[in-house]
Amino acid sequence: MGKVTIIAGGIKTESRLNGLIQLAANQLANNGTEVKIIEVHKIQAEALVTADFTHPDIHLANSEIESSSGVIIATPIFKAAYSGVLKAYLDLLPLKALKGKVVLPLGLGGSNGHLLALQYALDPVLKELGAEIILKGQFTVDKQIERLGDGLYEIEITAKERLDSALNQFISLLNQNSVEV
Repeated sequence: MGKVTIIAGGIKTESRLNGLIQLAANQLANNGTEVKIIEVHKIQAEALVTADFTHPDIHLANSEIESSSGVIIATPIFKAAYSGVLKAYLDLLPLKALKGKVVLPLGLGGSNGHLLALQYALDPVLKELGAEIILKGQFTVDKQIERLGDGLYEIEITAKERLDSALNQFISLLNQNSVEV
């Protein structure tokens, strides 16, 4: 079925955002999809801040995107926008890097006040990067994800059902796209 890269736009390793990333990665793997995860906060900071397109971390991350048929972008929402570290990385993607790829934005925030941040803040950037197939972003309130310890998370049932539905649609579109290519 190809490969999907998840761009993890969080700012730390221990985050409820990982609950969304784990759910997506597991569902994709269970459907026979190769999954790669780019943890943007682990890319060399100076390379991100100075837009060093030649840095090996940037080359590696960009090559993962290039070789993927789908991209999931997972980000915390701060002050009604996606994370700054995610923006720094998206600015380093080549023009039209998302052309021909199925894209699913996932957001996590403290309240429903951030509900439209994916649509209004992130979607225009994704379109600028060439994305033509952008599924409706899925926003989850952080209190819907419980930390279980040992890097495991549990997602509240109604949020999980909504996320499962979006991921099933994503997988279906990936399959359609691979047949058309």
